[in-house]
Amino acid sequence: MNTTGDSRVPAGLEEFAGDKQFATTLARGLELLRCFTPDRPILGNGELAQMLQLPKATISRLTYTLLCMGYLTGTEFYGKYQLGAATLSVGYPLLAQLTLRRIARPLMLSLANLRQCTVSIGIRDRLSMVYIEVIRASNQQVYAHDVGSTHPILGTALGRAYLMGCSASAREALLNHIRVKDPAQWNAYSAKAQDNLKDFVQFGCCTSVGEVLPDVQAVAVPLGRVNNVDVAAINCTFQGRTLDLQWLRHEIAPQLQALARQLG
Repeated sequence: MNTTGDSRVPAGLEEFAGDKQFATTLARGLELLRCFTPDRPILGNGELAQMLQLPKATISRLTYTLLCMGYLTGTEFYGKYQLGAATLSVGYPLLAQLTLRRIARPLMLSLANLRQCTVSIGIRDRLSMVYIEVIRASNQQVYAHDVGSTHPILGTALGRAYLMGCSASAREALLNHIRVKDPAQWNAYSAKAQDNLKDFVQFGCCTSVGEVLPDVQAVAVPLGRVNNVDVAAINCTFQGRTLDLQWLRHEIAPQLQALARQLG
């Protein structure tokens, strides 16, 4: 009888428990890699076991295997790991096939320089938005916003624009999924997000003003599907400027909408 909990799927994927087609060990390995972020680039087996709610023996086997395959690498701290180069090799083919990035860059750069802002394109990764292209004006302040970085769907203009790019049924299903699976995100952002979604009919854009970071404001619009796979959205982000919702809606949004039409 198995008493170690080794048959459990990773936390957050409980709906796949008992699914014979679901490769639990593979899921654990992939979820382990997702534990590494810019805020926590170095982790040990104990931390990973706590984060994934799995036995330390199971984590030890996973980290050893991923280390052997190059997806993890050792650090100067004994028993600690960081992501290896193999993870970058896996992600690059996806970025390369997103041809929208190449087409959009000169238009994004022009708008970024004109408005001294950051212009970004994002798609959904579970309950977050992940940036697939970021063009930043040369004198902009730098914060945690680059290709591959993620932010919550409901808290960001980008995520709200993504929702408006979805069908009504898909949007409702995703909102319900966030409410059930990520109550912290729902409680923090759902009220303002849903008001913002209602305003989309009038303004044709979504905004986020000081909601994720107090000195950051953004406006975003949907872009349609990328490579016929998933909806994308594009935003303009400003940091260190007086927060101004009306300015975003009436001055910046029309320029962003024009850019989106060129990409359509």
